[in-house]
Amino acid sequence: MIDVFKLGVALVFAAIAALTAIVAGLLSDARVQIVLGRAFCSFIVSGLIVYLGITLFDRLGYASIIHDMEESLKKSDDEEDEAVDDEISANEEEQAVTEEGTEAEAGDGFVPLQADALRHVASEQGE
Repeated sequence: MIDVFKLGVALVFAAIAALTAIVAGLLSDARVQIVLGRAFCSFIVSGLIVYLGITLFDRLGYASIIHDMEESLKKSDDEEDEAVDDEISANEEEQAVTEEGTEAEAGDGFVPLQADALRHVASEQGE
């Protein structure tokens, strides 16, 4: 049975190839009949190549590698999001403590920049 996902991907790439052939033909001032013929041929050939490539890719077992990689990337993204959230909450706490101390001094809500609160970036080049 034909897989809808494989067919959809093949049709998308085939449509892109056909549109590219049409644009290239029209820019080169070719006859419309020639342009449409080349676009049809590129649509069929690229669609078949992509569909066969996806099918072979799936049958050889490389699809499981991609699924495993996607899961590990998702897991690492989740861990990174948690680390960023923890860092943001720690920075907010530090900023709140700093603001309390400076508001008592300034009184008008102005908070000057503190060197410790700024994010420092170090370059890898040694100068």
